Amino acid sequence: MKSPDTLNAIARLGTLTVLLGSLTWVTGQAQLPAQPQALVLVAHNLMAGDSAHRALARHGRDSSTVLAGDLLRYDLRFTNLLRDSVQRVTFDNPLPPGMHYVAQSAGANRRDAVVEFSIDGGRTYSAKPMIEREVNGHRIREPAPEDSYTHVRWRIAGWVQPGVQVTAQFRARYNPGH
Repeated sequence: MKSPDTLNAIARLGTLTVLLGSLTWVTGQAQLPAQPQALVLVAHNLMAGDSAHRALARHGRDSSTVLAGDLLRYDLRFTNLLRDSVQRVTFDNPLPPGMHYVAQSAGANRRDAVVEFSIDGGRTYSAKPMIEREVNGHRIREPAPEDSYTHVRWRIAGWVQPGVQVTAQFRARYNPGH
């Protein structure tokens, strides 16, 4: 098992990876580059107050360390800082190494947000990714297990007015080696 310091470094790296995920939008006909100040991501360790984390703090260790089994909530906020409305806003969010999506935890503050998942490193997305496997000599298709998801994506179908904020969230559990 990795040390708490190594896990903390992985958690920080994972957050950085998410921050470097892509955000795109379109106004009129022109594609605009992502503006980093328009997108904010915060990862909250929902387990930070449990006994294992308190024990770390008592021993002078960083209690914000992510431990195996910890549940994190990722909150993403996009604010349209432009003077014009934008459309086709898309959040592509990779899951950091060791983090596994928690079933049915993705949501957004807009009804026109479509949540999709990737199991192939972000090359393809689907609301319900499917896998094929062989059972008794027959190929069957079935839903991919949530712990095989590599990315979560939100597509906003409508326009986002100037100054309006779009929020999205999901939960993931840290299970290294799984």
